[in-house]
Amino acid sequence: MSGTKPQTPFWRQALRGCSQCAFQSNEITGVLFVLAAAVFNWRMALFFAVSVVLGTMVARLLRGNSDLLDLGLFGFNSGLMGLALANFFQPEPMLWVWMVVFASVTAGVAVALSRLLKFPFIAAPFILTFWAVWALADGFSLSAVDFGDFADDPVRWGNALLTTLGAALFTPSPLSGAIFLGGIAVSNWRHAVVAFLGALIADALAAHVGAAGQAINLGFVGFNGVLAALAAYVLIAPDLRFVALAAVLATWLFSFVNRSGYVPVLASGFVLAIWLILLLGWLNPWFAGKQSEPKPSSA
Repeated sequence: MSGTKPQTPFWRQALRGCSQCAFQSNEITGVLFVLAAAVFNWRMALFFAVSVVLGTMVARLLRGNSDLLDLGLFGFNSGLMGLALANFFQPEPMLWVWMVVFASVTAGVAVALSRLLKFPFIAAPFILTFWAVWALADGFSLSAVDFGDFADDPVRWGNALLTTLGAALFTPSPLSGAIFLGGIAVSNWRHAVVAFLGALIADALAAHVGAAGQAINLGFVGFNGVLAALAAYVLIAPDLRFVALAAVLATWLFSFVNRSGYVPVLASGFVLAIWLILLLGWLNPWFAGKQSEPKPSSA
């Protein structure tokens, strides 16, 4: 039919899914993000790529929204699941099996939330699924990695900022961060600036309140600020004021969730920050009294 939109090739949907980890929809960016993971740990890169492919495949089988599929918005949640599994659990043989299962489940949750929610689900499918996996890890024969406590080292600002960018892919290294930033710049140079600002704001705030220097240097504290800054610019408005607000909120909410200690924080700080800003935007017309203002006459 002449009015039917042609389906985007699977390989493009999958690569865009890789790039959506920074809210991009660019195949070259996706390749660079896989490379950013690979220079840190080849296993993480493999888990990332395979999980995105599986997530995209499952979303297609479940007839997920075609526009979201074309943007890569189903594959990236599965990709984050693959990265997190490789990061938080010991590389045992069963982990490879569960990677296939949980990447697929995450895609199913993403499709379900896309149909249920009236606001962006962002990384919620990955976070909710991983928290369930974390709670049931013993039953899945998965052994968590013991990262230990963070030392109070001096903040090394150059490395810290790049590592914070890399930590958005669970790959906390300056080289991974530089490749990650370059991948964003290939897609949109303004987004690269926003990502860097998010890292700077988050790390500066963490240093100001006395967070452990090693936690800052490893990007643990700041990567939610990177993701929140990007999400605010892409999903809410291309406004640097929203970028700064989102980065500050995400860093604070990250700390709030982290204090519970029950589950890994993951990207929950940035998701909650974006949802909060969207809620405030929804409430603002009522609060400002704009709903009661008379409409201008068409005469």
